[in-house]
Amino acid sequence: MKQYLNAMVLRWRRWNAMERVVALASLAVLSLAAAASHADPGDFQAMPGLWKIVTHGVHGSHAGQSTVQWHCVDEGADPWDEFANMPVPANDQCRRSDQHRSSTALAWTLSCPGSAQTTGRGRVDFDSPEHYTASTSLHGHEVMHVEGRRYAACTSAND
Repeated sequence: MKQYLNAMVLRWRRWNAMERVVALASLAVLSLAAAASHADPGDFQAMPGLWKIVTHGVHGSHAGQSTVQWHCVDEGADPWDEFANMPVPANDQCRRSDQHRSSTALAWTLSCPGSAQTTGRGRVDFDSPEHYTASTSLHGHEVMHVEGRRYAACTSAND
């Protein structure tokens, strides 16, 4: 190993200044490309503002009645509270666990107490910073489908 390092040092010393600059610039570009390919999960890509959230209960393979909510999301908001806080039909005691986040998605498992322990999954996927789709499934069957779209900036803290 020591011989290898000595050979690399000698090779580096033989390069002229221009070759060294090109080598360092190449390393910098490769480092930036590698960093950009791995998005920081803390850098969640949803835009703050006024969101229209349309929720459909799903019965079998048919979408049920739609519910529309308007919700103002501020810049410092926690995505788990703002986008993954979806009710489960007929069970308001369900709890999220095993949560995973990337820059454009949230995913979790559900555990719902009751006479028959119910388990499920939830997911939110952003296809742009201003639009997402989400769903909740229990026992492998979708029970809730949500679509959110950002419409405008919020005009005050009380929106």
